[in-house]
Amino acid sequence: MNLQWFPLLVVSGVFVVGGCAAVAYFVLSTDGGPIERLFENYAARLDRHSSFLLMHCSGARLARAQLLVCLAVLGLLAVTQSPVFALLGLAVAAAPPFLLWKRHIARVAQLERQLDTWLLMLANALKATSSVGEAIESTVALVPRPFSEEVGLLVKEIRLGTPLNRAINTLARRINSTPISGALATIVVARQTGGDLPCTLERASAALREAARLEGVLRTKTAEGRGQVLVLASVPFVLCVIIAWLDRSWFDPMLNHQVGKAILAACSVVWTFATLWAHHIAKVDL
Repeated sequence: MNLQWFPLLVVSGVFVVGGCAAVAYFVLSTDGGPIERLFENYAARLDRHSSFLLMHCSGARLARAQLLVCLAVLGLLAVTQSPVFALLGLAVAAAPPFLLWKRHIARVAQLERQLDTWLLMLANALKATSSVGEAIESTVALVPRPFSEEVGLLVKEIRLGTPLNRAINTLARRINSTPISGALATIVVARQTGGDLPCTLERASAALREAARLEGVLRTKTAEGRGQVLVLASVPFVLCVIIAWLDRSWFDPMLNHQVGKAILAACSVVWTFATLWAHHIAKVDL
């Protein structure tokens, strides 16, 4: 690039980025438009992830920052015509929701692993006090993160005057996990029916530990099957590479005749079906 064109390129990039930012501002400031509704839905989805992850940045702020960065990258792409900015724009558009979703899933999985520990702590605390709220509050300092953060939010809601059952149901909806929702529902039902809550929680904790143990055994037993599926699925390609390396003319009847092409297509369909079926069999869920 000639150096005398560099100032003009910089000025053009500034005007393009500024124009894109102005267009985005006026479009988003229009009330009731379809683009605004799409933006609000996207921001609400990001906000659900960010609030669950206890991030200080709201979903709307993340969406605005992402939109401005995407517009800036598109402006630079229009000026420079470089494919690097196209790839960068795709990464900026796709990375934030994907990363937040992955962190959300990982946090839920970690909460489920800590559930049996918290239930056992709560059962021991209930043996010393008859108040479920006080017992839950005493477990905040004992259970590790991130479960302590969720229990801390539950305790704050109770202190603000929310009924215990409603606060527990709110926590269940916030985490949105089947094992955790079942355990919290057990606490609510046992509290309302007047059953032996510590004994019930101890049995639930033991059942969760047994389920985790069985899941680990099942994962270990099926690992060998998944490895065999991978090896068997890759054998045809390895054989084709070896045969082509020895003599490429061996594939001429299959590639240059209609019957050979039909046989190749049928083999591809059968291979795909067998691989998917074997993967489904090996993917056993407890």
